[in-house]
Amino acid sequence: MRTLYLLLVFALFAVNEVVNAQTLPFTATWSFEGDDTGTSSNSLVSTSNVSYVSVNKFGPNPYTSGYVGLSVNVQNWSTSLCNQTEYVQFSVQPGGTPNPATLTFSLLTFAFSRSQNGPQQISVRSSIDGFANDIYSQSVTTSYQTASISLSGSAFSNVSGPVTFRIYACSPISGGATLHLDEIQLNGQSLPVNLVSFTAKPQGEHVQINWETTWEQNADLFEIQRSQNLGEFTTVGKVIAKGNTDQRQYYSFRDEHPLDGANYYRLKQIDRDGQIAHSKIMSVVMDELTPSLELLENPTDGQAIQLAVRNLQGAAYYLTTLLGNEIPLSVISQMNNTVLLIPIQPLNPGIYLLRAQSQYKRLAQKVVVR
Repeated sequence: MRTLYLLLVFALFAVNEVVNAQTLPFTATWSFEGDDTGTSSNSLVSTSNVSYVSVNKFGPNPYTSGYVGLSVNVQNWSTSLCNQTEYVQFSVQPGGTPNPATLTFSLLTFAFSRSQNGPQQISVRSSIDGFANDIYSQSVTTSYQTASISLSGSAFSNVSGPVTFRIYACSPISGGATLHLDEIQLNGQSLPVNLVSFTAKPQGEHVQINWETTWEQNADLFEIQRSQNLGEFTTVGKVIAKGNTDQRQYYSFRDEHPLDGANYYRLKQIDRDGQIAHSKIMSVVMDELTPSLELLENPTDGQAIQLAVRNLQGAAYYLTTLLGNEIPLSVISQMNNTVLLIPIQPLNPGIYLLRAQSQYKRLAQKVVVR
């Protein structure tokens, strides 16, 4: 019996609907207009400075006329080594707390050329696979060329940590010869709203809708939309979004007049620039047969437990500890399909399992006592 109770509790804990909104594009750029700093078009994506490992910028003229404006001149490439120990590197880092944004990369581009005796070959690798494999390789000429590297595939999708790229060069004729780099651009998308939960549940004759985000960027508002047949959705309410935040946000809406039978709900998230996205769809059945049991306050103070019930006439209520020990209750039926459960003595802080049973109907909910 104890194993059954624990399985029921674990099942209750495991329900966590994760829904993500649409993505926003980002471009990270290193232009070398007199410095090595990077810029990002998206506040959820930060850039590192370009760094140089076992090579360095040409001292007298580190930046000269390039593909667009200025370029950087990188020298001291070994004439004998070609083993990925000498490189130019740069990184991007997703932001947002407590859960960072996720990044999906699409394209890396840059311009390159060499001095007369400079490196004859370049290659590119990334930290996605620990710099194990080339994602680009090309011979180098004294005229500017442009690299265009597609970053498609699951490895470059939904990345939540920093990603570093390295440009390697090999086989210069002389050690003082230079490689010219310019206009490094990294393109992709990030999620502007991370919607980690979205629920729609009956509470008596109404439907309570709750959702939660961990961060938002340029979010304007949420429209709560409803459909009876998964065809046409209509807006039944609007809630203003926080806008720009890296803190967890909680939202709620109550549908006072749900439809008889099936109700399908979704969120339409609208950004300030007009972009929209839809959440997953949640269903609620409002009929004379389907039972529902929802806690009106959870966590509770342990003095009483208030419920909104539907189609649970004559139900018996059982409250147990996680070990299966039953706690006696007084049951008071109230108006508007609510029920008040009063323990014989105040509950100690902790987690309890509440069950409602009426003929062949059995529902369970987790109760948290502060």
